[in-house]
Amino acid sequence: MKKIAARAEEGFARCIEIVCVALFIAITLDISFEILGRYVLGSRAPAWTLELALMLMIWLSMLGAGLGVRQGTHIAVMFGVQTLPRPLRVVAYRLAWLAVAAFACFLIWQGWLSAQQAMSESFSTMNVAVGWMNLAVPVGGVLMVVYAAFNLIQADVPVAYDNAVSVGFLARATAIALILLALGCGVATLGVQTMMGPTGVLAGSFVVLLGLSVPVAFALGLASLVTALWMGVPGSLVAQRLIGGIDSGPLLAIPFFILAGQIMAQGGIAYRLVQFARVLVGPIPGGLAMVNVVTSMLFGGISGSAVADVSATGSMLIPTMRAEGYDADYSTAVTVAGSTQGIIIPPSQNAIIYSLAAGGVSISGLFLAGYIPGFIIGVSLMIVAGIIAVRRGYSGTPRPPLGESLRICLAVIPALAVGVVIVGGIVFGFFTATESGAIGVWLALLVTGLIYRELTWQKLWHIGAQSVRVTTMVMFLIASASAFGWLMAFLSIPHDLAAGLTHVSSNWVIQLLLLNILVLMLGAVMDMAPLILILTPVLLPIVTAPPINMSPVHFGIVLLLNLAIGLTTPPVGTALFVGSGIGGVSLESASKAMLYFWPPLIIVLLLVTYVTPVVEVLPHLFGALMQ
Repeated sequence: MKKIAARAEEGFARCIEIVCVALFIAITLDISFEILGRYVLGSRAPAWTLELALMLMIWLSMLGAGLGVRQGTHIAVMFGVQTLPRPLRVVAYRLAWLAVAAFACFLIWQGWLSAQQAMSESFSTMNVAVGWMNLAVPVGGVLMVVYAAFNLIQADVPVAYDNAVSVGFLARATAIALILLALGCGVATLGVQTMMGPTGVLAGSFVVLLGLSVPVAFALGLASLVTALWMGVPGSLVAQRLIGGIDSGPLLAIPFFILAGQIMAQGGIAYRLVQFARVLVGPIPGGLAMVNVVTSMLFGGISGSAVADVSATGSMLIPTMRAEGYDADYSTAVTVAGSTQGIIIPPSQNAIIYSLAAGGVSISGLFLAGYIPGFIIGVSLMIVAGIIAVRRGYSGTPRPPLGESLRICLAVIPALAVGVVIVGGIVFGFFTATESGAIGVWLALLVTGLIYRELTWQKLWHIGAQSVRVTTMVMFLIASASAFGWLMAFLSIPHDLAAGLTHVSSNWVIQLLLLNILVLMLGAVMDMAPLILILTPVLLPIVTAPPINMSPVHFGIVLLLNLAIGLTTPPVGTALFVGSGIGGVSLESASKAMLYFWPPLIIVLLLVTYVTPVVEVLPHLFGALMQ
């Protein structure tokens, strides 16, 4: 009987996954039809495509978020409860899933009320009631409750989080110390009285929920709900902010960039970039380390993801470097450090998340602003790699013969062209970010499927399923962070923090240094996407006001670079964890080798922070800088 029930549940989950992939395909086709209508039909371009895409996206986000509770794809930090004795650990895990189930019940209740109320309203271009879109919230909530209950009854550790970070004692102690230090800074800056009120409830409940290993998205939503109820604010307002957080046209760009990156990572592009980098810098002493950094620069400029960079290039280059006599920890560290370029060099889905969190900062401005800092990161890492190569006797790799080198250079042109079209289309105003992402998907399919011929139907299904997991995780996180950010603004947290920072020092140099230290500490204990969504509405009003007067584009690059460094640091650096797994080395060994590469990254961070032209010269040149 248990086997039959397990098979039935597996089949049901498979059906939901198929529906999610189908919704993803439908959104891609819908936006592609919009592009076709815009450039072929002209004034007769369909007006309903955006509303349909948003409706499908909300259904995809909620169904995928529910399925993510089962699959363990929601971001979580598990450094707290693992230190407890087993009986207390079991209690903590069950409390975590009770929290998830409680928030899911709230979504069912408020989502159903919202759907009923919106049945009398219709979309402006479609003869469809808005309530059908809002119905996705309670349906997704039901899935969350079911799978949270399933995890709740497990004997020990619930369904393992794919995006959770399990760390050793020293790393856990470091993480806890950093959180306590950050909270102490908050108390010192905002004042004890403020932290004892709703602000303290919001921050405290969020930290407690994280400590129980509640997924970050649910911790954000539940902390917002608890604080709203504490203040006497109707819970329906939290639900409205949550739904409105993903009912946004520019958000549609994110799934396309994720999908395009997945296609390129698994479709043979990474291999050709490695070969191209070998032609460029292979013969230099420590050539394979140089190849690693240059490949990350090129691949990061296509995929826009540090973790994708580590996964794709590391899988090829770390074993190759080890076979050529490079130390395993050093090979891993070079790969991890080089992956930071993928966050800065466009296209970057994290830049799009920042643009939305900042209220619509120019995406083209952010993309242009990332080129020079990304290039400087690459050069600085190559200099360090070269010095280490000389000291350790790492030799270069011979450049292929002229004829083969020319074939390699010609073969890489279609791969590089994908990134050029995506970024160029946005910068020069040919496409919106969403349209550019959709075109990037089709170009990636064309290059990997028809030119390189390395895509199979099995790979395509895996790419679609993985893209759904990442997209729905990000979208639900954005929805929850939207409610959390609204409460922070309602409580005047940015204003209070700015006032407290001014009391610490009125010197803009010191203020920026303190903000960098704060973001680096937080980046060491939490993943990038949630921190972008949490920190942007808090810090952006501070840095754009006197005495700092930093442009939103400039601050975006500073924030992204801070958090990119966080991806390479223990205890919660996802790029470091992925690299350590691929390299077959311990986290401690990889971290020790990273000591060579953190100093140049910090130097570049300070350069980007204080030397404005490094960031703004290209946006100014193309007129893409938005104040």
